[in-house]
Amino acid sequence: MQHINNIIIVESPNDRAFVQVLGQEVELSATGIEIVDLHKFPDPTVPEKELRGKHAIGKKLEGLKGQLDRKYTHVKKIGVVLDMDDWDLLTNLKHVNKAVAFAFGTDPKFEKEGQFREISINAGRNTPISLLISCFFTKGYIDLPNDDLKEDAGNLDTLLFAIRKNPQIHVPYADCLHLWADCVNFSESNLKVSPNLYTKMWLDNFLRAMAKEKLGKSGKNILSDFEAKKSDVILELGKVVFDLKHTALEKFRQFLQTFK
Repeated sequence: MQHINNIIIVESPNDRAFVQVLGQEVELSATGIEIVDLHKFPDPTVPEKELRGKHAIGKKLEGLKGQLDRKYTHVKKIGVVLDMDDWDLLTNLKHVNKAVAFAFGTDPKFEKEGQFREISINAGRNTPISLLISCFFTKGYIDLPNDDLKEDAGNLDTLLFAIRKNPQIHVPYADCLHLWADCVNFSESNLKVSPNLYTKMWLDNFLRAMAKEKLGKSGKNILSDFEAKKSDVILELGKVVFDLKHTALEKFRQFLQTFK
């Protein structure tokens, strides 16, 4: 039986799929590591309540703590990977510090990404458990209204938008969305297309087009239930449609390599 030595927590099944793809690229072994997401999991203290997303990271860590003396007895490292979103780095670090303190009773006082802190946990054993915990924030580039680029912001969608292979090749099913976005944003409509919304819609349409083009019959099945199977497309086509050596991934790659 293979022991789980490292756990990486991500926000969604899509993040989990991409971490698997990038992990393979940096030769992160699939054995001994478990990638779990924050998508629809039971509250450890109120099981009938369902939690999800970035704000539930403290509860997820609390749940893991309760399994350290049973399921995860060999865990040495925990990595937390959340979207940067439109928060600055300091705010994100404070968010993770607060979550770790809530779950384990120890504030790791993270000052930067990729920094490991040792925490000691009393998980029902006579001898406390010691493990290392670290964090990283997924980010890409957000196009601002004045055509500037805001770096160190965004999420998985903006990151994948930035690292598409061969961006000079037009993909009409996705790229023609800019005509619609411009039409809306230069109109009198009270509803506008934000950079984040455009990027998410572009990525979804891009992945739909790639599934149709490259996955044949299985691609048709995916298109019939795309939202539920988007992570499957990322997992199956990640190496094909994204540049996994893109400079925007440099820090992400370095972070994953610390879990080898």
